[in-house]
Amino acid sequence: MAELLITSRVDDSNIDSLNWSGNSLIDWVGGGKTIELDGSTISSRVFYPYRFDAAITSPSGRFVFIYERLGTKGLLLENATIVREIDRSYYHANVYEYPVCFATLANGREVLIHCPEDYCRLEIDDAETGERLTKSATRKPGDFFHSRLAVDQDNQWLLSAGWFWHPFDAVKLFSIYEAIKNPASIDDSELFPSQPVEISTAAFRNDGCILISTSEETFSEGEYATDEFEPSSVGVWDIAGRSIRSKVALAEPAGNLMPINDEHAVAFYKHPKLVNLRTGEITCRLPELNCGEQTSSIIHHHSMPAKIACDVVNRRFAVATEKQLVVVQYVD
Repeated sequence: MAELLITSRVDDSNIDSLNWSGNSLIDWVGGGKTIELDGSTISSRVFYPYRFDAAITSPSGRFVFIYERLGTKGLLLENATIVREIDRSYYHANVYEYPVCFATLANGREVLIHCPEDYCRLEIDDAETGERLTKSATRKPGDFFHSRLAVDQDNQWLLSAGWFWHPFDAVKLFSIYEAIKNPASIDDSELFPSQPVEISTAAFRNDGCILISTSEETFSEGEYATDEFEPSSVGVWDIAGRSIRSKVALAEPAGNLMPINDEHAVAFYKHPKLVNLRTGEITCRLPELNCGEQTSSIIHHHSMPAKIACDVVNRRFAVATEKQLVVVQYVD
């Protein structure tokens, strides 16, 4: 029977950010402190005197971006050396998560995707040089607060799990190739169709699909078509087919999601739990690991979520609790 097993516990109450690097975990905000799964650590190499509390790494590991989740400031690092400071718009920045991710283009260039000028305007910059690859005088971005940016494993698609006013969580999907060729294509998109329900969270699977969860909020009066998601559910949307592959009711909020396979996913609302995508059943829980109550990019009204690092390829994740770093493995 599939389950979630705790495979490692490391006593450490001072973790500022969390990212995987092979079989090690690195706290880039904490100056590059490395934590091995046997409990050994390599001390921090530098101190950043600011309120940074999150980090992402480029596919090659060459670049790192550290930032404040509910702030406007970030630092781009190359091989642990500061390359440049980067900002986002102040507009409601204290309310929702900083929109940023890395991708690799077909020519091998690593790029930073973010919203450096306006909350609604995505830009793609060459990570090394800072050259703006989506610069255009004719762009007219739609009114959407981009957040929780993600790129699929083939670096073809960009996902934005943000929101629009009033507020209502939604998802936008863009072709990275088209964005470079025609920057206006990244201003708005209906590749992922508008839904009558609130799309709370979304994550790429490795099979050309997007795993999504919905909240109880809806614009519908109760009737849902076969190509529409329903409230309080978890489902799978096929990118190539532009269609819903599956949807099932969920008895509790999912929160952020980590795909496992076509049958299971990990949901992180309050604590890690294993969700059966075919039945909606919760088959395994780890209630001792407090992950917070995040179900949206808007997180200002909750305590900050736990620092979680997902290693989708190896089907494991790490959670930084108040006193420990805990690693959890999915097993069949």
